[in-house]
Amino acid sequence: MGVTLRGPVALLFPGQGVQRPGMGLRLYERYPAARRVFERSEAVLGMPVRRLCFQGPDEELNRTENLQPCVMTVCWAAYEIWRESYGMEQVRVMAGHSLGEFTALAAAGAVSWETALLLVKERGRIMAEASGTQPGGMLAIVGLDEARVEAIRREASALGRLYLANRNADVQFVLSGQVPAVAEAQRLALAAGARRALILTVPLPAHSPLMEAAGSAFRAVLDRLQIEMPEFPILANATGQAIASLNDLRQELGNHLLRPVDWARTMVSLRTMQVTTVVELGPGRVLASLAAKHIPGVDTWNAEELFLEFA
Repeated sequence: MGVTLRGPVALLFPGQGVQRPGMGLRLYERYPAARRVFERSEAVLGMPVRRLCFQGPDEELNRTENLQPCVMTVCWAAYEIWRESYGMEQVRVMAGHSLGEFTALAAAGAVSWETALLLVKERGRIMAEASGTQPGGMLAIVGLDEARVEAIRREASALGRLYLANRNADVQFVLSGQVPAVAEAQRLALAAGARRALILTVPLPAHSPLMEAAGSAFRAVLDRLQIEMPEFPILANATGQAIASLNDLRQELGNHLLRPVDWARTMVSLRTMQVTTVVELGPGRVLASLAAKHIPGVDTWNAEELFLEFA
């Protein structure tokens, strides 16, 4: 490959929100490893994964039950290219944001990729059903500190249940809850001077206690799943710390739809582990950009940069 990376390396896998028509197409066209992943994904899922990823349309790709296995397929294609191109010797740790945590677990050997793919498909189906029985929304707020966001959350909660769903960085948060409260929080955040207050295209209150019914259904699926301890450290969404035991891993996954994602703590752990290179294996560079802002001196790359632009 054309890039020499400084170790130790962290591999990061993005989640819902990075999807777009055309994702993974250039990797598919260039790398046999990516083609094998897409073909296997379609065989396992019985879905037109290539059409959805490469062509969309947005309305069909953005359906929760479609986008989750599609995003995971693109991430896994990037991971397989990584393994063939760079190997695993420099990798110290892995992490995935929300949906991406399942890709990280498969990459670290806790479950097979095919098993994780089917699990993610079922997760998407359960969440899609929840959007009908427990409608809600999510609001991304950028540019306000945590104390101000919490004050907004409390005030908006007068109109409905509202929770902190993602703590992505010091001034990047996501709130999740009932629609009137989400709309009110958007108004309050803009009035408070937020650089951005964007209602996400997620028609449910993910990573909040409002997902209890969906969480119970997902736990029933997990209870039937054979899971091993990962071969590499995995930083948990809930704590940002390395998962220490199989029991901790099952608790992490069992509460996955209910507990917030504390990505800011994940970045603290990456600093503590003295990671010098972050590679985001998936569409875009959302996680790589967060790392660049919050981990001093770190080198950051995404899949397209490594495997297309500088290969």
